[in-house]
Amino acid sequence: MRLVHLSDLHLGFRQFQRVTPAGINQREADVAGSFARAIDKVIALAPDLVLIAGDVFHTVRPTNTAILQSFQQFSRLRLALPSTRVVIVAGNHDMPRSSETTCILRLFKPLAFDIVDVEPRRLSFPEWDLSVLAVPDLPPGSVELMPDLAVKYNVLLLHGEVEGALPAGARED
Repeated sequence: MRLVHLSDLHLGFRQFQRVTPAGINQREADVAGSFARAIDKVIALAPDLVLIAGDVFHTVRPTNTAILQSFQQFSRLRLALPSTRVVIVAGNHDMPRSSETTCILRLFKPLAFDIVDVEPRRLSFPEWDLSVLAVPDLPPGSVELMPDLAVKYNVLLLHGEVEGALPAGARED
């Protein structure tokens, strides 16, 4: 089994006032270009499973340009690798702050991606004797991070903090 892991794409990130000849923020264009090259590499590797550990977008409500570019690239991935499984967990930049809105990542469900945005979900892949515990951005200690003892391989896909993983004083509050 071949697995690819991506995280913290931050599509739509803008900085400084420089723009491309097309009028797009230069930093946003740089991030989008890097993402397109990453998708090129994923397609070339042809993995069985792609895991994306949150912060696909830089803001909860990304620009139309960022949404369009992300959908184009993910659609390209799905078209090139129709049997590759893709799992995305929501990061803190993807999670809405209000219960009145939903997570933008649900946009990718029609591409047959597994989107985990509200609560943890264990995904089973019996063909690889694999279990993926997918955990969106949740408070530290709120999820029991236990392996599935019935399978040979366990993967923890999360965006957030694992209590006790950082040395004392390393975390900024």
